Amino acid sequence: DVFEQPQHIGHKKIEFHITTDIPAVLQINSEREEKNDLYATTEEMNNAGFGKIFPTPTSNDTMELEEENDEIPSEFISRRELEKNRLSREEMEKFSVFKNYEAGDPNCRIYVKNLAKQVQEKDLKFIFGRYVDFQSEMERNMFDIRLMKEGRMKGQAFIGLPNEKAAAKALKEANGYVLFEKPMVVQFARSARPKQDSSEGKRKK
Repeated sequence: DVFEQPQHIGHKKIEFHITTDIPAVLQINSEREEKNDLYATTEEMNNAGFGKIFPTPTSNDTMELEEENDEIPSEFISRRELEKNRLSREEMEKFSVFKNYEAGDPNCRIYVKNLAKQVQEKDLKFIFGRYVDFQSEMERNMFDIRLMKEGRMKGQAFIGLPNEKAAAKALKEANGYVLFEKPMVVQFARSARPKQDSSEGKRKK
């Protein structure tokens, strides 16, 4: 009688109330990179009680997401846009300007020809600026665009890039890009032989 009889304690029933909106929220959250769904996603998450976890994105947040996808500031052309408007190798063969095409000897300057008459320096900066780190003063100073608008060199340009690697990438990605309905021909510049460059200008139609 000294020991008290153990009392039988009933098992407490523990219930978890999980809102049925969570799967939808998770699915939407996985697609939040889609630009058009950013605001709609946040609104649905707020309704489901998760608004504090995901703050409402601002226009700056949207821009940062786009920049992270391409790692290039939005003021310059994206890699996707370059690929979309660039001629394929088979298409290049149909244009006389690509006949006997040679990239030339690698260096940090590139030569661009077959430019439309309405092309301006800002158009070339929009394309080739993606290969320059504008946070670096040295690269900013080395980036140089010389667009020929008059004389026999009209429709051609010389572009100085920070280094040979940047120039090679620009040549690979921009050669054949259609700007104002004309495909650009991009080569390494041959400044040591200006006479040959001049003769190319004469042959240009």
